[in-house]
Amino acid sequence: MPHPHTTRTFGPIHFEDLEPKRFEDLVRELIYDFKDWQSIEATGRGGNDDGFDVRAYERSRMIAMEGDGEDPEEGAVHPMGGNVWMIQCKRESTLGPSRVKDIIGDGVDPESPPYGYILVAPANFSKTSFDIFREELRKRGVMEFYLWGRAALEDMLHFPKNDHILFTFFGISLASRRRSRSTEIRSTVATKNKLLKLLGTNPHHSPVLFRDINDTHYPFKDEYRDFKEQPRWREFPVVDMHPLGLVVQVREHFAYCDPETREWDFTEAVNLIRRQSDEERDDDEQDLKKRVEGFWEFFPKSHQAKYIRNALVRYDSIAVIDSEGDSAYKFPHIYAEFNGNRGPFYWFWDYIQFNEHRNEEPNDEKRVSKFPEAFPKQKFGTIHRERSLHLSERTTGYIKNHSSWLTALYDCDRTFDFLNPGDVIGIAGTEDRNTAQTLIKVTHKRQESAEAVLNEQKGTLMGKQTVEDQIGRPLTPEDTITIYEFKIVYDWQLKDDN
Repeated sequence: MPHPHTTRTFGPIHFEDLEPKRFEDLVRELIYDFKDWQSIEATGRGGNDDGFDVRAYERSRMIAMEGDGEDPEEGAVHPMGGNVWMIQCKRESTLGPSRVKDIIGDGVDPESPPYGYILVAPANFSKTSFDIFREELRKRGVMEFYLWGRAALEDMLHFPKNDHILFTFFGISLASRRRSRSTEIRSTVATKNKLLKLLGTNPHHSPVLFRDINDTHYPFKDEYRDFKEQPRWREFPVVDMHPLGLVVQVREHFAYCDPETREWDFTEAVNLIRRQSDEERDDDEQDLKKRVEGFWEFFPKSHQAKYIRNALVRYDSIAVIDSEGDSAYKFPHIYAEFNGNRGPFYWFWDYIQFNEHRNEEPNDEKRVSKFPEAFPKQKFGTIHRERSLHLSERTTGYIKNHSSWLTALYDCDRTFDFLNPGDVIGIAGTEDRNTAQTLIKVTHKRQESAEAVLNEQKGTLMGKQTVEDQIGRPLTPEDTITIYEFKIVYDWQLKDDN
């Protein structure tokens, strides 16, 4: 599974850093466009506020009311009149139900209640607090009322229209952060588009040199005593273009996986990734690879797999792209910040690959031991120099032309019973004037029912026809077939074994 880094989020707003009077100023700023106000008064700053931290008058509509006709002013709403609102500000981080009830009891006179009431505090109110708030104000005859807690205040401050208030009181500007984010996005898109032009939409193991942007000693590895454990530059093949960045292949190992039971294993003895910048592998490394592969090839072909580790380099972590490279590494260089042993990678994910069309996610609980600690040199079995296999003309032609899809021989009458894994034998009819007889090495031998063999052949190039062509007759349900998986070998390999 991928292992991403944790991304940064915005923290809570620290209302507790404001002095009480400054908190009142914040609330007053926030209510300016809450209603169509005639006036807003900062009564709390002057003392003797009669419970009003902020008093506001909602603008009245000039509607003539019926009077007795004697006084023309009687029955008309005064232009400076309107519904009065009472706003109380409590810079308390905790307000329980009883405290809410006390605040209302001390501040709202039931004999002359305001039209509207707002209680504001940077607290998290419970349902009980809201219920008591509503009940107490209804009993006192208040027509409109609102309880604003921490969540409501943060929501209001995050509105774009209130960005200037957020900056004034807390020094935070989300608008400037959005502008900065837009710049980051433009840079990321430009990086992605440049890499698409450079590598194409489907890069096929295109080599790229990743370089630490903080390195100052390239290309001299000796300047770093720990370069082998923590390289400052490293070539990796790019295998895909992910929406978030480049996917590179970090490791590839010989693996075993049973497609039925999902049991699996792999060996880290050799990394099969071949880099253009690698120096020639020494004889010991080449010999180890032959030993491991020689062991691995005796697994059934259906169980032969590769263990792959890929990694992601995010577009937004890439600082510079050098599309030309240099004389030491003649392919693109990508500069990014390396993070210790992780290098430039954002996340890793591992999978087992059977072929280019089928992958499996490894289950740690299903891992078994299939590979040894040390790999002995693989010996050939019996080399049948005096015998040859006589196969059908079609099968012989496939083997002579080294057709990659033909990897097994099928036998129903024990004709090939003398062959065992490791044995080598020639195929009659593959020799001509210029070439020697093609040799095959048996890598696996097993018996299966005709039904099981046909199930294995589903989806292959010729399936049933291939099996029946080799055994020389139609299959019957009663048939038991011996399967000889093989690989082509050469005479010089047999001499190396001696």
